[in-house]
Amino acid sequence: MARDIEPLRRYFRCCRDAATFDDLRVAATDYYGSTSVVMASYMHYPPVGAHDFDGQIRVGEFGYPEAWRETYLAEELHLCDPLARRAVNFTRPYFWSESPSLPNLTPDERDYLQRAAAQNMGEGIGIPLFGPAGRNGYAALGFGRPERPPADEVLELQAAAQMGHLAYCRLLLRALPNGTVLSAREREILRWVARGRTNSQIAEALQLSRNTVETYIRRSFEKLDVNDRVSAALRGIALGMVD
Repeated sequence: MARDIEPLRRYFRCCRDAATFDDLRVAATDYYGSTSVVMASYMHYPPVGAHDFDGQIRVGEFGYPEAWRETYLAEELHLCDPLARRAVNFTRPYFWSESPSLPNLTPDERDYLQRAAAQNMGEGIGIPLFGPAGRNGYAALGFGRPERPPADEVLELQAAAQMGHLAYCRLLLRALPNGTVLSAREREILRWVARGRTNSQIAEALQLSRNTVETYIRRSFEKLDVNDRVSAALRGIALGMVD
């Protein structure tokens, strides 16, 4: 029998209309309650150079065994969770039971998988999430039983997780500082910097003097609050100024 997609549509509308993170959290909890999901976690990875990048990964979750939840957060197990670490390289959801077959698992990752298996949480899926200017994320959805849900439900869950991630990014970006404003020429030169071009090469390509290029780069460094070309390129990518 075909699944009723009205809960998904309602969740999409809630994501569109959410005004606060709490609105989004409530909507997600209500939606996942209509599915096979009994536990879920979400991670957001601020891109290097973004205003909120501090080396930490934001983790939100519900439904996991309390002892495992405390251990995961306290020991920062996302650093050795193979699905969480590799999510940005995936193009589809991965079942938890597929994790031991991932290539080139490190000893820490194998240890993590053994510890997770000991929790008897059943089957689940890891979903890669993609957002604006490299704001990616990861969702882990557990079913509390060994059986996998139907393929159509997995597709629905993937769509829901992606929509929730984009809604989270929208609210997050609204709360962050407005960002840095570079002139059109500064942005153009920053793009060349990000491609590894020297000041002389940039000057030749844009038919400017080298001193002029150096002036633009110095101004960009000041506006971006960085001291070197690599940091400037990373900050520009994170702010959507470099493509």
